[in-house]
Amino acid sequence: MGFFSEGSLYSRIFGFLGQLIALNLLWIFCCIPVFTAGASTTALFYCVLRMHKEGYCFAIKDFFKSFKRNFKQATLIWLLILAFVGVLYVDKSFIPQMSGVMSIVFSYILVAVCIPAIMLLLYIFPTVAAFENKIKNLITNAFYFAVKNIFFTLAIAAITIMPMFFTLVDAKLFPVYLFIWLLCGFSLTAYADAWFIWKIFKPYFKEDEEEREYKDFETDRYVF
Repeated sequence: MGFFSEGSLYSRIFGFLGQLIALNLLWIFCCIPVFTAGASTTALFYCVLRMHKEGYCFAIKDFFKSFKRNFKQATLIWLLILAFVGVLYVDKSFIPQMSGVMSIVFSYILVAVCIPAIMLLLYIFPTVAAFENKIKNLITNAFYFAVKNIFFTLAIAAITIMPMFFTLVDAKLFPVYLFIWLLCGFSLTAYADAWFIWKIFKPYFKEDEEEREYKDFETDRYVF
């Protein structure tokens, strides 16, 4: 069997890398209008979750399938996130103008608000990618997943935040980091996150020969 024959180790490795590169480029391209970033991120997670479930995905076909299906919900959620971030930024700008004790109190309040918001942000787009439901229920379920699986949430937060942190603080290697991000960094991060997320999602579904449905909520439907 040749190195690049179908089913060989090299074939699987290069196929996997090809999918990640394609998904990364699709995600970046579809995020350019900014307001479409929510739908683009949802589509990215749809594909990487399917890669964990099925072992493969059809990068272009599956990406735009999810992008189109979840565009309205994901975009509305993304706009709500931007509005929330804007409010936090305005509140933060007022803190230096407060007196000593008040500034400390409001700083702690701001941190207390940001922590659950970040937890929700880590799960909301994968939840939209995997489930069909009303936005309110999707947000509630995403927060439920984050709180119930707190150690997985910490791992996902580390995988998502730490590479970005090192990219920003290491000026010497910034060009290298930038190249990796543009090539496959975003999709690789999403794939690593999805390893944990799929383990969380999987027990909530049962499959039979006729249908796949979510166990806890009748209005939820698994979309893979």
